Amino acid sequence: MLDLAEFSNDPLLARETLLARLKVAGTAGEQAQLHYRLWEMCQACGDEAAALSHLKAAMHLDPVQRPDRSDEGAVRRIVVLNVPGTFQANAPLAMLLDDSTALYTMWVSGEPDRREELAERIRKLKPDAVVLAMGEDARQTAAILEAEAIGRTSGVPVLNGEERIMQMARSMVPEILENIPGLLVPACRVVCAPFDTLPSFPLLVRPVSSHAGDSLARIDNRADFDRYVHETGASGSYYVTQFIDYVSKDGLYRKYRVVFVDGVPYPVHLAIHDDWAIWYYNAKMEQFPERRAEEARFMLDMTAIFPSSVMEALYGIPQRIGLDYFGLDFGVLQDETLVVFEVETAMIVHDRDPDDIFPYKSACITRIRQAFERMIDKHAHAGVPVEKDTTYSMS
Repeated sequence: MLDLAEFSNDPLLARETLLARLKVAGTAGEQAQLHYRLWEMCQACGDEAAALSHLKAAMHLDPVQRPDRSDEGAVRRIVVLNVPGTFQANAPLAMLLDDSTALYTMWVSGEPDRREELAERIRKLKPDAVVLAMGEDARQTAAILEAEAIGRTSGVPVLNGEERIMQMARSMVPEILENIPGLLVPACRVVCAPFDTLPSFPLLVRPVSSHAGDSLARIDNRADFDRYVHETGASGSYYVTQFIDYVSKDGLYRKYRVVFVDGVPYPVHLAIHDDWAIWYYNAKMEQFPERRAEEARFMLDMTAIFPSSVMEALYGIPQRIGLDYFGLDFGVLQDETLVVFEVETAMIVHDRDPDDIFPYKSACITRIRQAFERMIDKHAHAGVPVEKDTTYSMS
């Protein structure tokens, strides 16, 4: 095990340390684990090409990435199935869980001839459950479906299965969630050259398979659309989504994030900005005490700030989505309609914000972690009652 805690603020130094260790690593297994850590550090350094190269090398040597620390004392064990890519390709569950859950990651590239071999590797680890953690991505369809097949073949309980992940494409979610009272999912479709027919403007446009706002733009007319396509690559395919102005009465925009665990929504964060294009990093919540106070109220008890119609709309979502664990970004219109921005299985949930600025977050993320643990325990011990969280019960 290699503890890089002392290099947490210096990924360049961590990278050099790992490269030095790699030169003297004796076994293929040791080399693989060092390559996995280099995949992480190279991304932190902004070198995506090197990161993916290390990931490829690691997967060749050993498709199983082991925990950073010994799993002695862990009360449960899971195997998380990932597809190759950057941090955005899969949910980083290690950032949510603590040492009470031993987390092994199996990386799957999609070769069906290795299915039984990898399923046997899972069985030997004796996990309580297998979790499919990858985000929807049409480029990864073969790998995602193969990962699910490996999980089924292992005989271990599989979470986020039944090919549900591939149904989370932006263009499919509006149909899946249609006709839920109090909920609006803006129309979304895929368009390709020559772009003869487009929905009415304004539109939100982004390349298919993009995430985290990469190349996202609001387009108000055809001339701007043609210019956008020229700048981003005219041969590409794009999601075009009807833009819904979700500005609040005070002129600010609010983007809420929750994660659903076993059908129950838990607050993750609230980003407030004077621009519609919000991500938590650009909201700069640390600079606005009054906005953090509002976020605290949301995270500590969202039933106290949302009308019952919003909570009922939230609870209508997991029944349609059918996943055990997934995230949702949404807004609330001035008429109290919940407007869906994104359903995502690879959202980041963590407890790494400074306590002196965000003192309310730790307890809320702990609540999510405990819900995740209960969900794993329920699947691992099917038929044995597990205490249910009634924090946001609609009964």
